[in-house]
Amino acid sequence: MKNLSEFTNLYSLSKTLRFELKPIGKTLEHIQNKGLLAEDEQRAGSYKKVKKIIDEYHKAFIEKALSGVFLTKLNDFDFQYRLPKEQRNDDTFGKIQEALRKEIVAAFGKNETKEQFTNLFKKELIKEDLLNWVNDEKQELVKEFEKFTTYFTGFHENRKNMYSADAKSTAIAYRIIHENLPKFIDNI
Repeated sequence: MKNLSEFTNLYSLSKTLRFELKPIGKTLEHIQNKGLLAEDEQRAGSYKKVKKIIDEYHKAFIEKALSGVFLTKLNDFDFQYRLPKEQRNDDTFGKIQEALRKEIVAAFGKNETKEQFTNLFKKELIKEDLLNWVNDEKQELVKEFEKFTTYFTGFHENRKNMYSADAKSTAIAYRIIHENLPKFIDNI
């Protein structure tokens, strides 16, 4: 058997330090008297429910914004897509796809949905739009966050990616033009 020293100190060892903030003195008493921990736990549960409500709102908004949209470059896309791949001009096809994505994104901020679109990622979504959109039962959940709208900052950033005109797989326009439209044309 070989010497054990050949097997020791070969790999660095990383350790994670964890710290805990423990309230002392009057701070602990204040937290318990105000019921802050129970309030925070309840808000964390409500947060998950309100996120689902916001997702439903986004779905309704997308449906409203895209209903009746006419894409001007659709015939060009259809023509290029039906060509055999060897004959298709990839630059032209890419530019058509980009133009179609931009048309879809532009539809979100048009006329009757313009104000609604600008509020999607702001505190007004919680304070106004959702309150007017949900029923009485869900209003109480939403009202819990009237003074805590920053809870949704990261969530709003993620949802903002859905409305991008870039060729990102998470964007609505990308999915419509790059994934669904070719399937639709193939099915015709």
